[in-house]
Amino acid sequence: MLRGTGVPPWVRTMVSQNKRPCPDFMKTVSPRTAKALHYRLMTIKHTPLLKVAIIGCGRPRGAVGATGFGMGHRHMAGYTASGRCELAAVADLSRENAEAFVAAHNPKAAVFADYRKMMREVRPDVVSVCLWPHLHAEVVCAVARLRPRVIVCEKPMDIHWDACLRMDRACRKHGVRLAINHQRRFNLPLLKAKQMIDGGSIGRLVAIEGAWHNLADAGTHVLDLMFYFNGDTPAEWVLGQIDMRGATKVFGAINAGHGLSEFRFQNGVRAVYHFGYQHAELGCLLRLTGEQGVIEILFDAPWLRFRPYGHAGWKVIDTGENIHDDKAIYRGIADILACLDAGTVPQLAAERALRATEIIFATHESSRRRGRVDLPLRPGKCAMLSMLAAGELKAKFST
Repeated sequence: MLRGTGVPPWVRTMVSQNKRPCPDFMKTVSPRTAKALHYRLMTIKHTPLLKVAIIGCGRPRGAVGATGFGMGHRHMAGYTASGRCELAAVADLSRENAEAFVAAHNPKAAVFADYRKMMREVRPDVVSVCLWPHLHAEVVCAVARLRPRVIVCEKPMDIHWDACLRMDRACRKHGVRLAINHQRRFNLPLLKAKQMIDGGSIGRLVAIEGAWHNLADAGTHVLDLMFYFNGDTPAEWVLGQIDMRGATKVFGAINAGHGLSEFRFQNGVRAVYHFGYQHAELGCLLRLTGEQGVIEILFDAPWLRFRPYGHAGWKVIDTGENIHDDKAIYRGIADILACLDAGTVPQLAAERALRATEIIFATHESSRRRGRVDLPLRPGKCAMLSMLAAGELKAKFST
């Protein structure tokens, strides 16, 4: 039995359920935990591999013709690393991309152009949806009706708030676990920061400040981490403003070029997120302020530092990993699979992701109202997109 606050819950769940963890985990946990995991690996009984289907293959990042990060490939690497899964089928409108995907991951996997046909014929256990955001709700809801065990969808959830709620509702109705790939919860510098907060290194958490490129794409990670560090406590209100100068399109989704979102958690912790124009002037990705000290997550190496009050300098904490490492995806997928068997809620569960997603749409709504938005946010379309469509806002896209 694994005990102690230094052992992440997903590791304890894996060991208790006799699941196969990724070998990379051995390098990221304590010697005692690694010994227990090694013992389980040596004694584990054979279990059938889960059938995985990928919707939206894309091309690996940096490959000729790639238009994104190739997240389907990165998801599949995580499934393979778990030792529990096998690629059964892919669906992509590009036959070339689909065939290249199965050649890389399992030449025996079936190739489809129609994801619905794939779902009916293959009946996969696990489905990854790696499409552009405006397609997420439509595809997730259709897949949920065919009842795979779990759907792992890329972030952001969708471009409209009512669509995000519909995704969650459809999966609950059909008994499907929906997870959103906010994988940075599993990067070692961020895991370490969470352990420090929970262990009392900075005393009671009182404020969180963050900054990054945009609100709805990169920003969804920062907002999700704010909830993560505060124990996934719900927020009670949002006050925000957006400026469409320097707007961008990220995977087809419009993001404001500049803005600010302030919100308050129900436990009294206050948060501010700066996005877009001159965001880097904050000096860090995240600043976690407690009654006895401060933790900062940086944009670049050394990634994590800590300063107790009363100390003049910062203490750098080296976890041997950066905040962008794909091992976080592998750990996130391993946690989803372990929780699926244990009947527990994974870190990447949609109900957690909805809290950060609500802040995004409430920020847009606050800008439209020119006032505070009390939560929960009512279902509806994205206020920013509605204002753009009505001519109330005009986007000036960056070049």
